[in-house]
Amino acid sequence: MVCLLSALAPVLPAWALQVGGLYQATVPVADRSEGARLAAFQQALAQVLVKMTGNAAVAASPSLAPALQQPAQYIQQYAYQQQPGTPASAATSLQLRVDFDPPAIDSLLRAAQLPLWGRERPLVVMWVGVDGDRNDRFIVGSDGDQPHPGARGALQQAADTRGLPVLFPLLDLQDQAAVHFSDLDGGFMDSIVTASARYEANAVVAGVVRPSAGSQWRGQWWLAFRGRTDHWSTQGASRDTVLAAGVDGVADRLAASLAVSGTAQPNQAGDRVDVEISGVGQVAVYARIEHLLGHLAPIASARVVAVAGDTVTFSVVPRGSASDVARNLALVGWLAPETPPVPTPPSTASLPASTTLPASGSLPVSTSLATAPPVPIPVPAQILYFRYQP
Repeated sequence: MVCLLSALAPVLPAWALQVGGLYQATVPVADRSEGARLAAFQQALAQVLVKMTGNAAVAASPSLAPALQQPAQYIQQYAYQQQPGTPASAATSLQLRVDFDPPAIDSLLRAAQLPLWGRERPLVVMWVGVDGDRNDRFIVGSDGDQPHPGARGALQQAADTRGLPVLFPLLDLQDQAAVHFSDLDGGFMDSIVTASARYEANAVVAGVVRPSAGSQWRGQWWLAFRGRTDHWSTQGASRDTVLAAGVDGVADRLAASLAVSGTAQPNQAGDRVDVEISGVGQVAVYARIEHLLGHLAPIASARVVAVAGDTVTFSVVPRGSASDVARNLALVGWLAPETPPVPTPPSTASLPASTTLPASGSLPVSTSLATAPPVPIPVPAQILYFRYQP
């Protein structure tokens, strides 16, 4: 038996979120004409494709050109609405909300051999500092940070566009004592990750943006996720552009780790993965698990193969690798990874005390048996162990 979870423990004791609205987009529309509506459909589809693949440039893929030309075939419903906070008479107040058909979008991406990023996504806590003009230096805080709503709004909007669940620090006395602007500026991730434990996030981001030469802005970013830290930089014409680019960098890196490859094909039955889940004591719990396995991006199919007490074993056929299944299941908040059981060695019958073994060489040896090739032992399915925790 092979257990794949030993190397998959997250940096923080946290759970992912099941992100909603991934197949939905709201875009501005000039008017209610057919031409404006088609342009809005195309823009909305492009946004959904970005969220579902984790690739900001996916709309430029030649394999998606026909779909973007005729997006109506993928739409479930749409509705016009007024932009919140703007008067109905404003020229830019009209929006179009478009809901796309999830199976149709998933099929489109698989046919185009593009990645598919599932609904279970890491929760990211973002420590972002802004070193602005006139010594206006601050760390972006949560909803209670009223003095700097613009920076937080730019980060949140970029995260929503990418389908990335994020939260911002409270910046209370505990946070202020644990993390300083200089920690963000230097990328001192050890102290930042430690301070982030209270937020129970899956990943930690630190970043600082500031003006640079030529009326430009630049940013430095660090992402800590599953024991690894990535660093990159961004540059743009405005503060909000650089903040959004930083979020794009986070989404790109997480999707590269978690999305199922577009070229992955369902494995054969011999390459299946068994998922053994204990603590399944109610029919509702079983139904919840069955629904999850039926909708998780890296799983092509799943069926029950064994039930013993409160433990249910599912045989899963992955779309890609077994590690894709393990990584995505490890993000589910109500499934706790379990340590695989220690195999019990086969019992050996004891010889009576009076028994005397024959002297070496006294037993006849069959030449055919001595030279026979070893019999191959079937390799069992790889097994992932979890426990349901409400």
